[in-house]
Amino acid sequence: MLRSNRLGDDARSLIQRSLQNYDDRYGFGTMSCAAYDTAWVSMVSKPVDGQKQWLFPECFENLLTTQSNEGGWSIGMRAQIDGILNTAAPLLALKRHAAEPLQLSHDTNDLASRIEKATASLRSQLAAWDVSTTDHVGFEIIVPAMLDLLEQEDPSLVFDFEAKTLLMEIHNAKMARFRPEYLYGPHRLTALHSLESFIGKIDFDKVRHHKVQGSMLGSPSSTAAYLMYSSQWDGESEDYLRHVVKYAAGAGTGGIPSAFPSTHFEASWVLSTLLRAGFSPADLESAELSKMKEFLKRAFENENGTLRFAPYFSPDVDDTAKTITSLNLLGEPVTPQKMVEMFDHEGHFLTYPGERDPSLTANCNAMMALLRQPDVSVYARQVVKIAKFVCDYWWKADGRIKDKWNTCYLYPSLLVVEALTDLLESIENGQLPDTFDQDTQSRIAVTLFQACFRALLDQQDDGSWNQSLEETAYGLLILTEARRLRFFDDLEAPLSDAIQRGVVFVSSIGDIPASYIWTEKVSYASTLLTESYLLAALKTAMSQPGSAVGSSLWNTPTARMKKHVELFHQAPLFKSLPKWELHGSMVEAALFHPLLRARKEQAFPRNDIEEDKYFDVIPLFWTSANNRVRTYASTWFLYEMTVIALLNFQVDEFMESAAGPAFQGRMQDLRQLIVKLLPDEEPRQNGHTNGTTTNGAGAEDPSYEMVYTQLSRFLKHVLHHPTVQSSSLWDQKILRRELRTYLLAHATQAEDSARLPQQQTSRSKSSETSTFFKWVRTISADHISCPYSFAFISCLLGTTSTPRGGGTDCFPTAQEKYLSAAVCRHLSTMCRMYNDLGSAERDRDEGNLNSIDFPEFGSHESIDGKKRELFELAEYERSCYEDAFKRLGNLTRAVAAKTRDGEAVRLAERRMAVWTMFCEQVDLYGQVYVIKDISSRIPN
Repeated sequence: MLRSNRLGDDARSLIQRSLQNYDDRYGFGTMSCAAYDTAWVSMVSKPVDGQKQWLFPECFENLLTTQSNEGGWSIGMRAQIDGILNTAAPLLALKRHAAEPLQLSHDTNDLASRIEKATASLRSQLAAWDVSTTDHVGFEIIVPAMLDLLEQEDPSLVFDFEAKTLLMEIHNAKMARFRPEYLYGPHRLTALHSLESFIGKIDFDKVRHHKVQGSMLGSPSSTAAYLMYSSQWDGESEDYLRHVVKYAAGAGTGGIPSAFPSTHFEASWVLSTLLRAGFSPADLESAELSKMKEFLKRAFENENGTLRFAPYFSPDVDDTAKTITSLNLLGEPVTPQKMVEMFDHEGHFLTYPGERDPSLTANCNAMMALLRQPDVSVYARQVVKIAKFVCDYWWKADGRIKDKWNTCYLYPSLLVVEALTDLLESIENGQLPDTFDQDTQSRIAVTLFQACFRALLDQQDDGSWNQSLEETAYGLLILTEARRLRFFDDLEAPLSDAIQRGVVFVSSIGDIPASYIWTEKVSYASTLLTESYLLAALKTAMSQPGSAVGSSLWNTPTARMKKHVELFHQAPLFKSLPKWELHGSMVEAALFHPLLRARKEQAFPRNDIEEDKYFDVIPLFWTSANNRVRTYASTWFLYEMTVIALLNFQVDEFMESAAGPAFQGRMQDLRQLIVKLLPDEEPRQNGHTNGTTTNGAGAEDPSYEMVYTQLSRFLKHVLHHPTVQSSSLWDQKILRRELRTYLLAHATQAEDSARLPQQQTSRSKSSETSTFFKWVRTISADHISCPYSFAFISCLLGTTSTPRGGGTDCFPTAQEKYLSAAVCRHLSTMCRMYNDLGSAERDRDEGNLNSIDFPEFGSHESIDGKKRELFELAEYERSCYEDAFKRLGNLTRAVAAKTRDGEAVRLAERRMAVWTMFCEQVDLYGQVYVIKDISSRIPN
């Protein structure tokens, strides 16, 4: 157990224990064992006294010991690819040992039974595999190779599965950029780490020159394949594997890690983590610290300013950046110039040359290394590039953030928080003058706050995150960084309480369990990393926060925010919610304001209209609904929908204050204008204009020109949105149709309202056009923008959240289309009724038609009586919407399940989560309007 009162001693002890198995030749490493690499090493054979023998029988025994009752190898299974590779390689080893026992003696029936179970397990895992979520190192090369080797070993071992097509697409794309012959050249490519994937494709004798102390890029499986398929025995590689068996994490039990050694990786991670947390070099002072500093500095010099996870392997930006940071914190400053020269790429930093997908965390580490330079401005261009990449990555991420080097979302969240906090501090200290524009700084602020606040929201009742020590350490480190941010000034109490509860959880655990959350070929754990993060978390939790950061981006008055929080907390959706959660959502909303303000009058000028009191709360509707159920829809989605919501308020104002009066007495002309802008079919000519030319009747009428121009700008934003343009033709058609209906409903509403006398009496007025039932389900519901917003979201989700890269119908089947339309109609009707409950007085003053103006409500003399009846009808529409939505969700999941496609199932679930959030957000509008009308008043 870590001792909170002796953290300095524990940190020094960790440094000392890190090097207990250090070897001057091989270095050290504590990565956990993996069945995948254990299996490959178990398949190495060698003639001994003229007899072929298995060289590492203890490795095969380890496989037999660790096979699960279900037939697979599940120790350390964090991701689907773990189970697949940790079963495929042992299955191959079982087959080869069964076919050729050599010096070993095993029950043949037992081996046959194990092979049968392993085969069944692998088939089951492949059938459930969602390839689209997999990003472990080299999986797109390794898995196809393993499947080929199994089929070559036994022609009955053919594995067909739904995700195989996508797997091979990714594989072929990777191989199109790579030729195995590249491995024969002088440069150490990352593919050397997975030579087992090139069996039958390369001449292993021609890669001998790439060995480092006997290993192939520190990979036991790759080194085993090299030994097995070289024409000449390599004693140096045998010595390397024997050292791994004895001194790596398996410690003689036969277990083998996915990588060894990991000298630079583990040393630089431990040092940078502890030193950033506030441990001083004096706290860590020991012979082992001196040795770490010495070999990192020597490696940095000898390897020309770039490093990989162990000496002389192919360099990567992660280990290079962490080493730069560690040495600088130890008082041994080094330059990042070579790191910049090697890894600076278009739009981001590469983790290593030839990387397929960029890494968020690697870019964060690179930025933090740059920000610790004496003159940060020298690297201003690179810092800006990385900052934009980090924000773009975060904004586009749907759900919890992911990174390919760690399966826990809190790890990339932590690095985002650390990097952006350091960046803001540098900006506010004047180290990067005139470098970032307001838009980028606002995006940084939103990203930083969300990364911190979501960690706060996700803490569990026992004080942990996911009942994991290492993940809880990440959470605590995020929250202790948040204490420095001015955005959290009003959240100090919940923040401190969360930190304290996290410390209690961490302190209550005795032995530190393995956390298989780091990724290599398969997921692994490192006790060194776990303990270093725990020590860092406890150190920062018990220290005073550093200097405040973020004041340049935060000046929203607390009283103003509290007023909105109090309003929203009265809504039924939020009554049971802790008020601090709503306050956090309000802070998040306020951080969107500068971005939203820049878009405020792009489409509609605001003339003679009361102050837009709705502006402050537009983002709050979205952030509060998103955070309440922990949907975490992408920040990009939230921003796009706040812009749409702003436009919707402005359209309402424009149609009531400008278009309606301009066409008073000739509403048919307004309808024709709308139809001209939105004909039934997309026109090829003279239809959808750029908002400057009308090319038709009314062109000489200034009011016609004004309305046409403003509505054209609005429609251009919606219909020409890049994501809409990429959506299916069906979803685009529905959006155009709903937009047309929406604007035409405004014209009809204006016409109906004009029939009402200027001063309402207690006697109900008939609309003279329709029954209440028909009006509220059609014109009235269409008027509130929910149907077209629903169609807009269908375009967004169809493009971004459907299988195989998107672009298909959001609701693909007839039943889904029908039920989604029913959901939308009942939801819109309910919301309009709620809206009218809140706006009855304003509608009366402005002469707008309200639900309670219909003769059906004439049985009630008082407005309160009419409102009570309208409320009951709204609750009926709620029950209809909830029933339809439940049916839609069940159907969508069932349709996806029938495809037997893991990606389709995952994305169907995700789409329904976003739809749930949207529906709650619409419901929230209605609930807030019942409490208080937030629309701007328009003078008669």
